[in-house]
Amino acid sequence: MDKFFKNKSIALFIGGRSPEHEVSIESAKTVYPILQKLFNKVYVIGVSKNGVFYIQNLLHSTHISHNYQIKDTILEKDEISFYPSKGIFLHEDKIDIDLAFILIHGNEGEDGKLQGLLDIMNIKYCGVNATSSGLCMYKELASSILESKGIKTVKSIVLKKGDTIYPLSYYIEKLGNHLFIKSETTGSSIGVTSLKFATQELLDKAIEKAFKYSERVLIQPLMEDIQEMEVAILELENNKLIAGGPGLVVKSNMMEILSYDKKYGQVDSAYIDPFIIKDEKLKLKLQEMAKLIFKTLNLSGFSRIDFFYKDKQIYFNEVNTIPGLTSKSHYPVLINSLDITLEEAIYEICRRAYGR
Repeated sequence: MDKFFKNKSIALFIGGRSPEHEVSIESAKTVYPILQKLFNKVYVIGVSKNGVFYIQNLLHSTHISHNYQIKDTILEKDEISFYPSKGIFLHEDKIDIDLAFILIHGNEGEDGKLQGLLDIMNIKYCGVNATSSGLCMYKELASSILESKGIKTVKSIVLKKGDTIYPLSYYIEKLGNHLFIKSETTGSSIGVTSLKFATQELLDKAIEKAFKYSERVLIQPLMEDIQEMEVAILELENNKLIAGGPGLVVKSNMMEILSYDKKYGQVDSAYIDPFIIKDEKLKLKLQEMAKLIFKTLNLSGFSRIDFFYKDKQIYFNEVNTIPGLTSKSHYPVLINSLDITLEEAIYEICRRAYGR
């Protein structure tokens, strides 16, 4: 147990209502043992697919089991309640929490809602604040801000629920013959469709699919023959930023690059290689750009910044404010390329959050 946190407790939030529920649980299997080494108490708070909060690792009352292991499903037994200015309660018992580590991906984890709730509860948390979390979830808005800094982004047409869907020819005229449709506020490549040979029927179905996951849909040009590159950012003391990577996503093309199954499936998954990019100028440019994005969007703690690279041009793709931390996730691999273990990174993330 670390001396700095030896008398401290932390809540690890996992699960959630988003389609990335299972990825969150897989990430927790990696992070939970690390937090156990650092903190006196680790409360595992699982959010069910119905949005109800439950403590997962209780023995009785508010006493936790130190032998608990993360399960594949959320145990819906010990429901907790949030009372602003009073705290988090299990029935009549208050649960004392010094810090929170949010591992809920996508909506209600990365969109600032849970961060805002914790702000109201006066509970400190790791990572990005509520406002910047919400901004990064709305990818087109984040891109608009970054364009003002001279950062190239992928052109988008935004559709909101209820908007008129124009004929296919309208989007082809604006964006080109090959289109890419995705929900704006989901991560892990959920709700995406590549339309290399688009028809009106296929376009309508792709938009309908994306709207299942978000109230805003992005229609973009399908960027073919690209390379996907990623940089992991870790914030240290005195606001110093270090950049892991860039890494290149291997075994991907645009038809697969944003596929959820490709990222998290068991067979032939894409992986990140932090050593394959040999162009030192390109590496430095990506690192500097990632740090600029981190500062411009007022991020904190840690994030993964994703880029496209095509014809010697770098395009911003998106920010992952709560990147996957599974055993094969890209953020740990990129940070490890700096000879920093995930355990060391999480320690720094917690130190920064607690000191804010």
